[in-house]
Amino acid sequence: MNLDLLSTFVERLRAESIGEPRWVESKQVFEFQEQTVEVAVVLKLVRAAQGVHALTLLCQNGLFVDMGAIYRCVEDCVSETYFLLERYPKRSSGVEKFLAHFFSKTIDGYLSSEEQPVSTKKIHNAMVRSLTESDQDEHTKELITNVYKTFSGYTHAGYSHIMQMFGGTKPNLHFNISGVPSRQQRAMHMELVSEAYKSVLCAIAYAAQTLGLEQLRSDVVQAC
Repeated sequence: MNLDLLSTFVERLRAESIGEPRWVESKQVFEFQEQTVEVAVVLKLVRAAQGVHALTLLCQNGLFVDMGAIYRCVEDCVSETYFLLERYPKRSSGVEKFLAHFFSKTIDGYLSSEEQPVSTKKIHNAMVRSLTESDQDEHTKELITNVYKTFSGYTHAGYSHIMQMFGGTKPNLHFNISGVPSRQQRAMHMELVSEAYKSVLCAIAYAAQTLGLEQLRSDVVQAC
């Protein structure tokens, strides 16, 4: 796993497909002026790549519940990438709805937006079709759904997910608020980080291929 290389690939994707955002003096923020599929895809993959960096740090410190929440975010971004690019350059009504919701969340309009998100089921179905070229791959659909449901518990502070923090050696059992100290547990959870890393790399390669960036796609595939 090479986090520096991951950062390089996602920055190449940005530079080669959408360029740089513009500084908006009145808001004191950077914003992309064009609300396109390409911009949404790149930003989702930037967030996913940053999430893998965060997963690594959280795992090293035994913060597994927070890891789960970030992992859900990373996989959401990956799923949305496949959804947005499924019929590229065509934009389905679902993609139009997604973009309207996504770009309505500006720094000055976040709380006032009335745009509705696309259902998770539609996004997952598009991912299944992209990965399998089939509408009826129930095994892949079930795997994606199960991962989503499992890690939703970390995002929404589920009972069993919170209890994962409790442990120790009797009689000193307690909630490990500052991180689970077990090296074995950290090594096991690092496998999850590795899977997230591979998932994001594959999504970058898919985006590069779809957007016609063949050299970037080739470099990413070679690194997988």
